[in-house]
Amino acid sequence: MLIADIVGDKLVSGFFLIVENQIRIAKNGSNYLALKLGDRSGEIAAKVWSATEELFFQLEVGKVIKLNNIQAKSYKDQLQLEWDAKSSDSYQVVNEEEIDYSRFLPCTPGNLKDYWNFINTMIREIKDPVLKRVLNSFFGDKQFVANFLRVPAGLKRHHAYIGGLAEHTAGVLNLCVAAANYYPMINKELLVTGAILHDIGKTKTYKIDKGIDGSDEGKLIGHLVLGVQMVDRAFDGLMQEFDVEVVTEIKNQLIHLLVSHHGIMEWGSPIEPLMIEACILHHADNMDAQTTKFLTIMRQHRKGIVWAAYDTGLGRSIYLGKQLINDPDDE
Repeated sequence: MLIADIVGDKLVSGFFLIVENQIRIAKNGSNYLALKLGDRSGEIAAKVWSATEELFFQLEVGKVIKLNNIQAKSYKDQLQLEWDAKSSDSYQVVNEEEIDYSRFLPCTPGNLKDYWNFINTMIREIKDPVLKRVLNSFFGDKQFVANFLRVPAGLKRHHAYIGGLAEHTAGVLNLCVAAANYYPMINKELLVTGAILHDIGKTKTYKIDKGIDGSDEGKLIGHLVLGVQMVDRAFDGLMQEFDVEVVTEIKNQLIHLLVSHHGIMEWGSPIEPLMIEACILHHADNMDAQTTKFLTIMRQHRKGIVWAAYDTGLGRSIYLGKQLINDPDDE
């Protein structure tokens, strides 16, 4: 059984990845575990009553457990699973040697091939020889492309699943292309290149193993700086082949798009957008991220739920509307 298939009137059995685990104290003074379980279809909260510290360490993040006939319950309009730690036949921890972790990690709901074809098409349309060389230094490398198509665009906030970076990049690129075709005086090729490379540092920021996590490099340096370092190295050698002033100008403009795409310093940009292309890239980046947060919430709710639960990422509860929600049973 997948998490997306869980409803309140069914018993739950299946294999699930432990995504979060906290030990807490219940109102009666006893310990319980607040878990978050996940698979490729989503996540669900779970509570394990009468828990011990030993069990807390046994059910550590990254472990897979098998659940046997656990009742799903509704709490504050959200489904969650509950069982008592004393009921040993309710669950078992699975041996790591028996686990294919790719079964449990969330994936993009879209088509990776479509995202890649669109990005690749836009790369092929670039005429500027300097920008084209920079793009090809990344996307002409099959190993780089494989990693680019696999990593997420975030751990929590948006596109936090396998293929998330490719999906986010394609979304931002689509918006930038539309803006460049609509607004005058835009350097379209610079904007397109910036859209494709704006989060390139995330290929080094995240790693996928038993779960999706941040790399040491990503935690210590951050994707903006990593991206600038990568793009800076991509310009190595171009000064000898092209006019130095031209290459320097392109490099400075492209790196400005990368470092300013978060928009304001409070959001992580060391400098705010100072070019029209940087302004468009920032808003396209934010629009795609925010829209995907809404879409993720909408996909997790069945028909009949009018208001979603409060979402900490958005800082609000969103209105779904009965007529807007697709019921999987209707498809």
